[in-house]
Amino acid sequence: MTSKTIVLRILDAVTVVFLAVLAFSATGLPVEWLTRLFHMSLGEFRGFSFFMAFAAMFLMHAIATSDSAP
Repeated sequence: MTSKTIVLRILDAVTVVFLAVLAFSATGLPVEWLTRLFHMSLGEFRGFSFFMAFAAMFLMHAIATSDSAP
């Protein structure tokens, strides 16, 4: 397994987790424990989730389209 494949699998898992947490908070399921863990308000946590999801997707795209990684 190449390093590119390993990194893409890890980023896929991170993206799935953040999108799941984002979906949970958007549907109204209780995520107060998570906002208390990070010391954020619910709005800040939603913004953080959006940022992380998009950052992970852009990073996966950059890695998948690069020719320098083996």
